Amino acid sequence: MMREGGADRLVVRDRCWGSRVCEMRIVSWNVRGLGGLEKQKEVKELVREKVSFVLCIQETKLQLIDDFLCTSLWGPTNYDFSYSPSVGASGGMVTIWDTSGVEVLLTVRGEHFLMIHGRFIKSNEKFYIFNVYAPCDRSAKQALWTSLSSRLLTLGSRKVCLCGHFPSVRSVDERHSVMGT
Repeated sequence: MMREGGADRLVVRDRCWGSRVCEMRIVSWNVRGLGGLEKQKEVKELVREKVSFVLCIQETKLQLIDDFLCTSLWGPTNYDFSYSPSVGASGGMVTIWDTSGVEVLLTVRGEHFLMIHGRFIKSNEKFYIFNVYAPCDRSAKQALWTSLSSRLLTLGSRKVCLCGHFPSVRSVDERHSVMGT
C-alpha cells in the first residue's frame, strides 16, 4: 500500500498481486468548505491528477450536492454519488465514484458517515468504504464509534476502508476552545 498527501488529504493506492491484480485508488479530503469556485477547482485538479476510483470529501459545508456540482468536481465522465448535507454551515460529506470501474451495490447514510458497498469491476473484488466526518463533541463522537464498531464487527474479514476527518483534542486548552469556555 502506498500513501501520499499532506495534512488535509490522503490518497491510498493498493495493488494486490497474486492470481489476479486489483487496484484501488481512493482519495479522501477534508476540504473545509466546497462552496467556492477555487476549492472546486482544486478538487477537480486532484481528481484529474490522481485518477481515483472513489473520492471521499468531508466538511463540504453544503446542504445540497447535485449533478452540476459533481460534474464540476469529477468531470463529464461516468460517475455517481452519495451525500450527507451539512447542518447549517458545518459538516456535510460527499462520496463520488467512477461507475466505469466501480459498481456500488448499496449506499448507507448514517449520522456522521456515508458508507458504500460495492465491487471493483475489473477484479470483481468487493469492498466497503466509510467516509467519516467525526464530531468534536465527546458524547456524539462516542456514539459514532459505537455505531461504526458494531458495523465493522459484522463485516468480519471483508475489505474495508475507513477514511475521513477524525478530530482529537491533544491538550486541555484545545478542549476548552471546542467546548466554548
